[in-house]
Amino acid sequence: MNVFGRIIFCTILVFVSVASTPNFVFLLTDDQDVLLNGMIPLTRTQSLVGLEGKTFTNAYASTPICCPSRSSILTGKYAHNTGVRNNSLAGNCSSRYWQRHHEKHTLAAILKGSGYVTFYAGKYLNAYGQKQAGGTQHIPKGYDWWIGLKGNSRYYNYTLSLNGTAKFFKDDYLTDILADYGKNFLKQKPQGRPFFMMIAPPACHAPFTPAKRHESAFAGTKVIRNPSFNYTSSDKHWLVRMPPKWLPQNVSILDDIQKHRLESLLAVDEMVEEIVKGLESVGEMDNTYIIFTSDHGFHIGQFSMPWDKRQPYETDIRIPLLISGPNVLQNTSDGYPISTVDIAPTILDLAGVEIPNNVDGVSFKQRLVTNEESPYERIILVEYWGEGNLKSIDNRCPWKNDENLAECGENAWCKCQDARNNTYTCILQISGVSKYKFCSFADSESFAELYNLVVDPYELKNVVNSLTEQNVKDYYKMLNKLRKCRGRKCHAVTRQG
Repeated sequence: MNVFGRIIFCTILVFVSVASTPNFVFLLTDDQDVLLNGMIPLTRTQSLVGLEGKTFTNAYASTPICCPSRSSILTGKYAHNTGVRNNSLAGNCSSRYWQRHHEKHTLAAILKGSGYVTFYAGKYLNAYGQKQAGGTQHIPKGYDWWIGLKGNSRYYNYTLSLNGTAKFFKDDYLTDILADYGKNFLKQKPQGRPFFMMIAPPACHAPFTPAKRHESAFAGTKVIRNPSFNYTSSDKHWLVRMPPKWLPQNVSILDDIQKHRLESLLAVDEMVEEIVKGLESVGEMDNTYIIFTSDHGFHIGQFSMPWDKRQPYETDIRIPLLISGPNVLQNTSDGYPISTVDIAPTILDLAGVEIPNNVDGVSFKQRLVTNEESPYERIILVEYWGEGNLKSIDNRCPWKNDENLAECGENAWCKCQDARNNTYTCILQISGVSKYKFCSFADSESFAELYNLVVDPYELKNVVNSLTEQNVKDYYKMLNKLRKCRGRKCHAVTRQG
């Protein structure tokens, strides 16, 4: 081959390489359950992403609270390795420590360093924008386009950091604004470079505000009264057993929460459709992976707990996960167990980018193109650090002076949603034929819970007392390894298969 021919050949190779490098659209909702009809409003999403790709039915949050979970999603590291314990600066949520040690090593930063154009719009970390953490002037390393929400989820009357400049929005529904910025990015992004686009709408987090056009769309909707609803048992940990023992007969406030949560997701469904149309209009649809998931789930009345997350039960930790894209099996579901820490390494793997050794999660790239009947066995870690916060206890509640409790509202019958002894580590052992959950609580009772989720999917019967002494030792040995593991040492314990 002559010199001219070699030049042409190399040029073609470079073009093919660039063209085949995939794009990513990562859609992250807030507090969206998968077991209490949380996917009912998302008909477009299920059609455009689910039917065009794969739905994972055993996807779990590594921790059921916003900022620690989002930090783990962005880094692929467990909360015990990011140091993010709660939603406050003191708990390392968007703190200077986070910025110095983890923010510059997130998924977006790694992709940007590998030639990707990066975009973020929506809720980031709960304490983002606080003065002590650099305010809205702070642009996390790794983003070319930055549209970050100041603070926690809001729907109206919010402030966005537009590439470091604060802008207040009063009457514009946040999910719609995020969709507009996303479409603008797709139109204006540089040609010939792959992109990573992440959008994090507020739905369906409190205050559960739907867009005005969707008000009353789910009129008459009632809270899901499944077998665990208003169920009280002596074999649950202390926080669940604390009074009041039962929810009152009139739970209309729970019905309203269910209704408004579903209504708030309708704008998300429209946003997904708009982004898909945007991808099609710029000719990028066939080369783009779309990932749709949530930071964790939610409960509404289960085990007589009013409404919140923070618990180790399925409603709180099991999440939707839909993925479509190049070569992903279409219209399939898969029970393969996945943790939120696995998402970042999977995206890096799909992008052809080396996964850092200190990432705790494991890529499930191969599973995207594997038949759902292929055998599997895996262990999932869930961890949580309970909080006490006097400021969050209503003065009308009988335990208004107990600094070990938190989130106790008179409108929620003074049933506290958190406590310092609501600290636990759980493991889920999941295979194609079995599914067990074992949880150990860091409390004065050394309480433990075990559920056979195949025969008891609503976790009504704690069967920990059925374990042999050796079984107990094996569970604690596994727990101790996982709660201390780091990077590739986590992979061996989770036994991906």
